Amino acid sequence: MITRKLSNFLLIGLLVVAAHVQGAVRAKSYDEALEKAGDSGVIVYCYGPDWNKPSLKLLDSFWNTPAAEAAAGNAVMLAVPFYERDTAKGADEASSIRGRMPAPPFNVCPTIMLFDKTGRRVASFQGADYFGTDEACTEAQNNMRKYIEALRKQQELLGKAAGLIGQEKAKILLEVAELPVERPADFMEQLKLADPADKLGGMRRLTFRPREDLVYKLMDTTDGFLKPDFEADFDEIKKECEKMFKDETLRPEDRQAAFSIYIGQARREGIPPNQLKGLIKKVHKLAPDTTYGKISPALADAWGALRNKLNSDERKAAREAKRAKDKEKKAAKRDKRRAEETIEID
Repeated sequence: MITRKLSNFLLIGLLVVAAHVQGAVRAKSYDEALEKAGDSGVIVYCYGPDWNKPSLKLLDSFWNTPAAEAAAGNAVMLAVPFYERDTAKGADEASSIRGRMPAPPFNVCPTIMLFDKTGRRVASFQGADYFGTDEACTEAQNNMRKYIEALRKQQELLGKAAGLIGQEKAKILLEVAELPVERPADFMEQLKLADPADKLGGMRRLTFRPREDLVYKLMDTTDGFLKPDFEADFDEIKKECEKMFKDETLRPEDRQAAFSIYIGQARREGIPPNQLKGLIKKVHKLAPDTTYGKISPALADAWGALRNKLNSDERKAAREAKRAKDKEKKAAKRDKRRAEETIEID
């Protein structure tokens, strides 16, 4: 026999469970969605009724489905139409639904965007990559879960960091930086205040730019245009790129980008295909899930399959020419250094 006390206890337990799994809530406008939003934010499906018919079809086959609601979890769901013509039937209503919500990147539809409860856009992904087939729609649902989970984790970590100072705070902020959602606008300022000397290397990690900070330096340029008399120093490129590749304070994708500069120059220098393939595999091994990691296997197959078409005499001549060229470069550097030393003495 169940007592009234036990019965009430069970009822409370069921209510708690029900609240936890209540799932997504749908809203009719962006303003309403923000009012209802919690830590899971607002997830928006953008479609073009009068210019993108596939996105309109996906409104029913993808967005308005139990599977999409399950993927949205406790986020507030909203569908916003974007008309190409302001005079189209429904354009006025669409403007009311959208309110102050920003347009999707490059006005592409279909696009899914995630906003936090303050209206800050934290993630977006587009139809060209994720929609159109059952498999692609499943991938889109997985991404919805991933970004919503990352947003919740971001809220949790930022709340934790708010009560800390110094490097303890900086460590938490660096965890925030690794999440696959946009960081708050004042994030870098917070990190700099927490670790002004950058002892944890977070500022360097988050501000390193492979092109501007490495490529431009190696190619002796400030705008991407090479000087007429510029000649790449392969040994210097190799040294700098390998140094960056081993630097664990940098993000994996930036280390891969740096090493790819070396790989490209190595190919131009004519190193054997099997060695080139080995270099590309190192990029993949470091971080298989980044863009560089994903393209590495195909690149290794393509470049690693190439064969040197020169005969033995031609290869020997090429090696000798390269040695002579390297010798000239070293002599030029030595003469330049001596000239600078002479000027200093005078």
